[in-house]
Order: sequence, then structure tokens, then C-alpha cells
Amino acid sequence: MADSPFDDPTQGGAQDDLETAEYPTNHVVGVLDTSEQTACALDALVSGGFLESEVQLMKPDEIDRLAAGTGRRGIQHWFIRVTGSLGLKNAETEMKERYEHALREGGTLVTVLAPTEDRKDLAAQLLQQCGGHFINFFGRLNVERIAG
Repeated sequence: MADSPFDDPTQGGAQDDLETAEYPTNHVVGVLDTSEQTACALDALVSGGFLESEVQLMKPDEIDRLAAGTGRRGIQHWFIRVTGSLGLKNAETEMKERYEHALREGGTLVTVLAPTEDRKDLAAQLLQQCGGHFINFFGRLNVERIAG
């Protein structure tokens, strides 16, 4: 049972039965443009000490999952939707649009669970070494831009 109407997916916000991408708290997210870069990053991350379960890919055929929601829940989801409908943007929505664009262009998004500073730095370094760009860390309360 949901704690409030904002948390209930049947109340104002669920888009049919489409599973939306969730906000990637404590994750490093980057764009890889080619399948070779993606393979390089997966190999580097796993051999660098990340578990396969800590690394996720979003490929172009999953763009609808990213586009369908804000990644947030509850009042935050509602607020982002309302401000977006008024034409107002924030850093999160602009980043999301950039990630959507990368998927539309055939790129892959890689998300890596990185709950510590050392893991964040390592994930970002490995992604960059494999050609990753637009790399950001999504903390609980902030987004840190790592590479353009």
C-alpha cells in the first residue's frame, strides 16, 4: 500500500504499464557511443572490481523507459512534471534530455552503483578510458558533473 497518493502509481502519473527508469541515486552514469566502447567499459568495470549486478545498460530500444517518467516518485515527480508542463527546466530535466538524445543517436547509457567516493572515482575513470562522455554522479541530494 502506498504511503500517500503521490506514491500510488494508479493515482496521477503512471503511464499505462510502462516501467519507467528510476532516479539513479549513488550511481555514475555515462554515455558510450559504440558497441566497442560499451564492451570495453563492461570489461573494465567488472575486471576493476564492480559486480555485474552493479552495472546496468540502457540501449536505444529502451528509450521509452527513460522518456516515460521523471525518475522520481511522489511529490518530486509531480513537481517536475508541473514545472516541465509550464516550460520550466532544471538541471535534472536537461540532463535527462541529453541522455535521451544520446539513446536516440544509437548510444548506450551505463549506470554504475558507486556508493563511496573511491567507487565513484574508479567508475568514472574506467568509463572515460573506454571513451565514455557526459559522465555524471547522481547523489541523493545533488548531481556532480564529472566529464562533458
